[in-house]
Amino acid sequence: MKKLNPILSVLLLLIYWGCENKPEVVSTSSSEITIWGEVYSVENTDTIYLNVKMLNGPMPPETGKLTNLTRLVLNENQFTRVLPSEIGNLTNLTYLNIRE
Repeated sequence: MKKLNPILSVLLLLIYWGCENKPEVVSTSSSEITIWGEVYSVENTDTIYLNVKMLNGPMPPETGKLTNLTRLVLNENQFTRVLPSEIGNLTNLTYLNIRE
């Protein structure tokens, strides 16, 4: 059985409380997704920097489709609720920053 990345283990335990806003998510095709108005290639996206964008609400489960993601920087936003279980799909993730 494959061990879960320690960063992901911590993420799955985090609980964010707050607003009911839902992030804007649009599926443009099976190879691209749009999250918070930005289009990402499922195959080619390895880094996302969306710090200080005033994003709020829960992190969209579609984030878990970006399986080649190695760096995710979302600090100084206002995420709420439990992180989606799909975040566990980010097995290549080596750096995460979601601090407020």
